Amino acid sequence: MKKLSIIIPHFNSKIELKKMLSSIPNEAYIEVLVIDDNSNFDIFSLKTEFTHVSFFRLPKHLKGAGAARNLGLKNYTGNFLMFADSDDFFIDGAFDTIKHYLDLNYDMVYFTPTSFNFQNNKIGNRHKSYSLLIEEFLKNKNKEILYKFYVPWSKLIARRVQEKYSLKFDEVIASNDVNFSLKSIFYSTSVFCTTENIYCVTESDNSLTKQVSEEVLDSRFEAISRYNDFLKSKKLHSLQGAMSGHLWNTRHFGVYKFLYRFFYCKYKKYPIFYDFKHILRALRHFK
Repeated sequence: MKKLSIIIPHFNSKIELKKMLSSIPNEAYIEVLVIDDNSNFDIFSLKTEFTHVSFFRLPKHLKGAGAARNLGLKNYTGNFLMFADSDDFFIDGAFDTIKHYLDLNYDMVYFTPTSFNFQNNKIGNRHKSYSLLIEEFLKNKNKEILYKFYVPWSKLIARRVQEKYSLKFDEVIASNDVNFSLKSIFYSTSVFCTTENIYCVTESDNSLTKQVSEEVLDSRFEAISRYNDFLKSKKLHSLQGAMSGHLWNTRHFGVYKFLYRFFYCKYKKYPIFYDFKHILRALRHFK
């Protein structure tokens, strides 16, 4: 049987990490790597409870989930690769589903995720845009639809793709995964999507995805700029990401910054909106 490696970056979420690790069975074909970003407790103390897990600690000169994932990429040994976040979990029966696809030898397999908000005990929203992408792919069979599946979780990646193209994560404060995800699907030739659920992403008001600090927003803007530049380099101009949301967020930090970013986008020929419908939706949202 093919071997599966699961890479999990972690920082100061011990209870959630234990829930994640408990959702992964101790099976010979599964390798689990936890890379800790210098948390405020000894990550190696978990080894007595999770003897099948390999724990690593980032060198102190490195920081963030991107650097943690890259350290995992240097150490994994599986034929296939998955990523998980330490505060999420695999759902019951997930690995019976995953095991089936290991033997089918696709370059990439996308699974339909779900999400849950533990603050209100309701189904969350974080998975919905990715579920819609999978639905659209199943209708149209066009892998370019999946270029906007920005996150690294709920997908299976063949080692041969990651190694051949030396795919790595950006070591930045936010959106470290956008360009890894884009290049993974771009370079994959055999791709499969399924409506089967294996992974639950959790929601929190403290999530980095909801932060609006200038440093975080700058990191997101720069990541989508690299995303667009890669697509332009491959003559895929029409698939670039629209910059309207990133420009709108810049308003918090002064007119000068907004104008600088706007003219930068025009100079680089990044689309501000996707189409006229997108303009109308944006106007309703920005009111």
